[in-house]
Amino acid sequence: MRRLVLGVDDSGRSCIVESSALMAQAIESLPGSSIARLWTVDESPPPPVVKGLGRHRAGVLPPGHVDWYVIDHAPRDDDRQPLPHRDMHYRDVVDLLLIIEGSAQLLLGDGVHRVGAGDCIVMAGTEHAFRPDACGCRLMGFAVGARVAMN
Repeated sequence: MRRLVLGVDDSGRSCIVESSALMAQAIESLPGSSIARLWTVDESPPPPVVKGLGRHRAGVLPPGHVDWYVIDHAPRDDDRQPLPHRDMHYRDVVDLLLIIEGSAQLLLGDGVHRVGAGDCIVMAGTEHAFRPDACGCRLMGFAVGARVAMN
């Protein structure tokens, strides 16, 4: 499994600020079991998200509220067509995504990144666009409402 933490670079473009393999640790009280911590935050609601350059999708969730979801993206007919930057958007939430099956293109301010089954994405209001590949994509998400930073 791979964890991608999204953020912004010095010029304000969305980008991957951390990419790491997830390491599972044994659970002492449950022999034969292990746990991989994907992401933690010790504030409720989470810290403010960075205001993006793309289209803002406001009012998705009030700060501190939670939404747990599965999205099925249909296969694309033409996987070669580039993602348009006009599809970039951001929300007032921290999205925690797990690609369950399939693969996709994740468009950020710094370019296109391929994501696939097993990838975990931490997206704290980061502007992005998402386009499934020719095989389609299923992802599970967990969103926590946040505030947008005023800067």
